[in-house]
Amino acid sequence: MRVMLLRHLVLILWLTAAAPGLAMPAASAGAEAEALKQAAIALADAVARSDEAAIQTVLAPDFVAIGTRGGIAARAAFLSDVRASRQFANLEGLRREWRDVRAQANGTSGLFVGRATWVAEDPASPRRPTYSMLYVQHWRLADGRWQIASQQASRMGPPPEILSFRRGEVTLKGMLFRPPGEGPFPVIVYAHGNEPDPSDLFETVAPPLVARGYVVWGPHRHGSGLSAEAAPNLLRTLTEIERREGTAARSRAAIAALEGPHLDDMAAAVEFAKALPFADPDRVYMIGNSFGGVLVLLAAERGLGLRAAADFAGSALNWERSEEFRTRLTEAARNARIPLFLGQAENDFSTAPTRELGRVLAAAGKPHRAIVFPPFGVTTREGHGLGVDGVEVWADELFGFFEEAGRLEER
Repeated sequence: MRVMLLRHLVLILWLTAAAPGLAMPAASAGAEAEALKQAAIALADAVARSDEAAIQTVLAPDFVAIGTRGGIAARAAFLSDVRASRQFANLEGLRREWRDVRAQANGTSGLFVGRATWVAEDPASPRRPTYSMLYVQHWRLADGRWQIASQQASRMGPPPEILSFRRGEVTLKGMLFRPPGEGPFPVIVYAHGNEPDPSDLFETVAPPLVARGYVVWGPHRHGSGLSAEAAPNLLRTLTEIERREGTAARSRAAIAALEGPHLDDMAAAVEFAKALPFADPDRVYMIGNSFGGVLVLLAAERGLGLRAAADFAGSALNWERSEEFRTRLTEAARNARIPLFLGQAENDFSTAPTRELGRVLAAAGKPHRAIVFPPFGVTTREGHGLGVDGVEVWADELFGFFEEAGRLEER
């Protein structure tokens, strides 16, 4: 799982609810987790109102809070911050939405995790959230009541909209991130790799792209994340094939899956993106990293109505060991119907895909740009993640290329 960087100390994000019941008695067996969840939400409400008396009823004597910058505040300092925040407690017309809530209780200890976002009560309001907060809290039973022992707050981007789309008879889901305003906006359809759950990937890559004015649509292909129930996960399937039949069989199965139903998923996602009321259907692009980069090459061969596309690290893990991948992706590049950007970090597992496919595109007279960037991070795994974690490294090059692709199309 990717770890969201801690940024600003925000401990006062919480909204309406009455103080009574804040200090909850221990629940009977089988209900501890629910009691713990309600205690955590009630504490959040009390912090929103700067209700110091209610908060003190559940703060353990040795309570510590870790802020979004990593600073540590003991009980007294935390309460002092609550007092100072009273001037910001007017939240009229707003409500708090919780998601990704988990509560676990085991005897005398408990864990609560939840992500909270302020939203306008009026759905028609132009006010849109600019961030959300992820809270991790450790609780313990003392004298028959839940008390909070520690809390860590992480500031994150605003949560995405979770939307459903269809590929034939299959229903899939994805994560939509958008800038404020009415649009129309250019759209990036981002192809994830072979992660069992790409949610963290999209939470990482989308915010800096949205900040540049793009809608980011992150479809979860069948077998992954929000669409896990639609099919077995590709990574697990390929791992089992390789264990039984070897690397070549794995490569053949991977290519068949990617250029078949997985590319069909992406084609359906592109059509869904074009139909969004705030999207510019003439400025839809695809970006992908790793297996997602392979999908970009296959999508470029089909066209899919995209203006241009970018492959980061596609087949970096397979290029040296798989003739099947080299042959199929060379063919896809030679047949590309849209402008292609190829990018990798020097410390990726192999930079041969960018170098060699760049030569193929040049020989075929295809509009393209191929760049091997300086090392990104320290390890080869970090280098391989350039297309997800390194937006600030490649954004100017890529978006300049996208602009050139637009001018080519307009001629």
